Amino acid sequence: MGKGLFAGAVLIAAFALAAPAQATVVDRDHYSAPYSDDFELCGFSIHTEGVVSGNFRIRAGKHDLDTAFFALDNYAYSETWTNTENGRTLTIWGDAVIRDVSARHVSGSIFEFTTVESGRPFNLADASGRVLLRDRGAIRTTYRFDTEGDDTPGGVFLEELAVRVSGPHPGFGMSEDEFCAVITPLLS
Repeated sequence: MGKGLFAGAVLIAAFALAAPAQATVVDRDHYSAPYSDDFELCGFSIHTEGVVSGNFRIRAGKHDLDTAFFALDNYAYSETWTNTENGRTLTIWGDAVIRDVSARHVSGSIFEFTTVESGRPFNLADASGRVLLRDRGAIRTTYRFDTEGDDTPGGVFLEELAVRVSGPHPGFGMSEDEFCAVITPLLS
């Protein structure tokens, strides 16, 4: 998909680490960031304008999870894609909560996390507001992560172990060709 949507997803993913209630909060903030981008996709020259906003909190783990950091990110974004050659538009938006629901110490500084994103993370509408794609429900991802054993949030993603999708998510895993088939009539 487009770089604008990708930029929003990267920001969201950056906060995608939450922990048990007894853990210590090490950071929290509200964010709001406008963005714009120009890119080529599906044979179109596209300009996108958007804004992403939300609230996040990062917590430190306890005991055998003391080098693991967890986040909760409640986010929303909206962006308008414009075909720069003819001015036709579409809108993409989403709102969801990303929360780490569990972590298991594997060895050293390696942990197995389970993260759930729930809500409506991806929606696509034509210029009149008619929704053509609507993802909703939950996506549960289990993955291995190296926290690097320090007392700083972050680390190295190692591998995805499992993904479970609940609810309709027609945009999830959509190929570029499938996505182009949806947006071509809207931007032509």
